[in-house]
Amino acid sequence: MQASCHSRWNVISPTLKAMPKTNGSGQAQTLTPAQLDDLLDAAPGPDHRALWSIMRFTGSRVSETLALRWGAIHQERVVFIKATTKTKSTREVLIAPRLHLELGTYRVEWAGRHGKQPGNRDWLFPGRWPNEPLTRQSADKALRLAMNDLAMPSGCSLHTFRRSLATTMARSGTNLKVVAAFTGHRSLQQLAGYIDVNQADELCALAALGGGV
Repeated sequence: MQASCHSRWNVISPTLKAMPKTNGSGQAQTLTPAQLDDLLDAAPGPDHRALWSIMRFTGSRVSETLALRWGAIHQERVVFIKATTKTKSTREVLIAPRLHLELGTYRVEWAGRHGKQPGNRDWLFPGRWPNEPLTRQSADKALRLAMNDLAMPSGCSLHTFRRSLATTMARSGTNLKVVAAFTGHRSLQQLAGYIDVNQADELCALAALGGGV
C-alpha cells in the first residue's frame, strides 16, 4: 500500500531509514507485500512456508516462532509465551485470515508427515530430532537459498518479516500502539527504529507543513 499523507502513524516520529544489513550489521531490509508473496511461494517446503507466514503476519521474532508448540495456535490468536519472548511477557496476536488458511494447510501436511494429528505439546516446526525444534541455522539457510533464487534485495534476513510488518502497518496509517501489539515492543521509541522512512513519507510530512506544490 502506498504511503498516505493522512497517515495516523505520527504518534511518534520514526527514525530515518536504516541502512540494510551487511555482514550481520545494520537492520534487515524490508520487503513489500508482493515481494513477500513471491518469497512464500519460493519456500523449499511447507514447514518453511508456514514459519515465514507466521513471522510475516504476526511480526514475531524467529526465536519465539521456532519455539511455538501446537498448543499455542488457537482459533483466533497465536500465543507467544513469556518464556520464549525477548521481553519476557506473553503476547497474544490476532491470526489474519490468510495466516489461518496457511496454518490449516500446514496442519494437514504435518499430520501426514508424522502419521498423527499434532498434540498441544508437539513442536510446530520439529527439527531433525522429535524432541527439538527446527534450528535458526536451518531456517536461515532455507531463507537465503530462496532469496538468492528470487534475486531479492541485499540485506534481507529472517528479521525482514518483522520489520516489513512494522513498516507496512505504519505506512497504512495504523497507530503505532496497535503495531506494538503485534511486535511486542515495550516502547514506541524502540518500535520507531523498525520503521523505514522513504522519500514519499518525507514528501507527505512536508505537505503537512504546507511545503508541497
